[in-house]
Amino acid sequence: MEGVLSDGMCRCCASEGSFKDFQVPYQWMGAEEIYANMLKDCFDLTLSISEEINNGGICEVCITQLRNACNFKRQVQKTEEKFKRKMEESSFKTDSIKMEVTRFDDDDSNMSADEFSSQEYEVPIKVEKLDEKPRKRQAAAKASTSKAKKSKASAETSVKRAPRKTTHKKSKKDSVEKIEEKEIIPKVRQGEQLEKHRTNIREIIQCSNATPIRCRGGIGYACCFCTEQFPDPGDLKKHTIEQHDDNSKSIFMKGKDMYGYLVKADITDLQCKLCGTDMETLEEIMEHLKDAHNRNISTDIPNHILPFKFDTEYLRCFMCHNVFNRFKALQEHMHTHYRNYLCEVCDAGFVNRHLLLCHNEGHKIGVFACEQCKEVFDTLRKKKLHMRKVHDGLNKPHKCGYCDERFKENCHKIEHIAKVHGVVGPMIKCKACDRSFATQQTWLLHTKKYHLMQRQHKCTRCEMEFFSKRELTDHMVKHTGTREYRCEMCFKSYGRLKTLKEHIRRLHPEERKFKCVDCGQSFDKHLALKCHISAKHSDNVLNTR
Repeated sequence: MEGVLSDGMCRCCASEGSFKDFQVPYQWMGAEEIYANMLKDCFDLTLSISEEINNGGICEVCITQLRNACNFKRQVQKTEEKFKRKMEESSFKTDSIKMEVTRFDDDDSNMSADEFSSQEYEVPIKVEKLDEKPRKRQAAAKASTSKAKKSKASAETSVKRAPRKTTHKKSKKDSVEKIEEKEIIPKVRQGEQLEKHRTNIREIIQCSNATPIRCRGGIGYACCFCTEQFPDPGDLKKHTIEQHDDNSKSIFMKGKDMYGYLVKADITDLQCKLCGTDMETLEEIMEHLKDAHNRNISTDIPNHILPFKFDTEYLRCFMCHNVFNRFKALQEHMHTHYRNYLCEVCDAGFVNRHLLLCHNEGHKIGVFACEQCKEVFDTLRKKKLHMRKVHDGLNKPHKCGYCDERFKENCHKIEHIAKVHGVVGPMIKCKACDRSFATQQTWLLHTKKYHLMQRQHKCTRCEMEFFSKRELTDHMVKHTGTREYRCEMCFKSYGRLKTLKEHIRRLHPEERKFKCVDCGQSFDKHLALKCHISAKHSDNVLNTR
């Protein structure tokens, strides 16, 4: 039923066009959708139907918002169910703890026939439990020598610990005793914790098809065991499995300390090598290897492994489906799912301590002066950004992996690789339409402008609203009548810059003698060409004659 469209008005936003019929079933992600039913279930709204005029339809933007609303409602309902189960479990835990104490106090068994309520019944039990400690202190005080005191104190300690151990062994299935079990586990020392992390990743890459990723280098994804790089992460996965044996994998992460411990793992089409079982998540394969195959996997430590899946044509987080065009941006996003270390200022989460401390540098407030121009900044991050953009003209951090050319900005490097070397990075596909974008910024701008319909700039003389300030400025020409842009060839003036450019392109193409060899744009003056090169192509060394 995907071809069923209805001309007229969108019944959700009043826009005009050709839209989907809200009464007809459609298929989306393997599920059937009837938008009228979704509106009824989510908002208890019933759209009116007329037999005389066109009933209209629903546009793609409103369909996306309706899906999000329905998903959010289901999320809240599931969360409420979980919360109710926790409330029931907590009440059950409280009763079980009270009954555990009565096993040791047989003298109060006659209280069961009393007419008091259950809460009042617990009061004498708690009092008697607290009275045990003074008796033991008095017995210890009667000892004549310090040696006797020590022996009695040690005996008391063993007596105190015995009930906890016995309770732990007898009631493993009880959720209350699991909490006590966690309390008595000693704090793992840093060296032991590091060894557990190393053992975990070695077991995972030896017993499954998960493969580690060193980084996203100049050419592509880099291998952790050699210097090879691959533009396609699937080729890296195949290379790691076929070219590197278990001996090389057994020493993986050797020498790494806990301070900056971090592993990036490709878990696309995750599968256990020992039994061939398919897995979906990293945590699932760890539990499987531990329970089904008795492998040495530690689950009592925070996870320092960031998992990635490359199973779609675009780069996305498999946990929340956010889309990215750079692996570095996706890697930084994954810290929101593995919040092992939290920033006390902004509550940002990080997988290891090193990244947290680097992040904390940005929160330090003080006086940071530039050594070259004496400009002062209130944070060190602002000063470094200023140094990089203003003064470090020769220090270009972004290097092309194919020809060693360097660039100030990463976007310029991406354009260079696509234009010169023919290597195009992953595109970001819009979920609401068929357009694709090379950068995340352009995709976000497109989404806000055309799908979220954001209009923050309002005209003070009429009711029109615009997405950008430039659009508002162009619109104001209708009200003011000003003509600020003048043609240097015929001295004709225009109210908008784009109108002037169109005029020059149509009427004065022969006058534009100075052409940019980098992008082909022409100019009427040599100075204009130099300004264009300085603004757009400052990374390239050009000799313009």
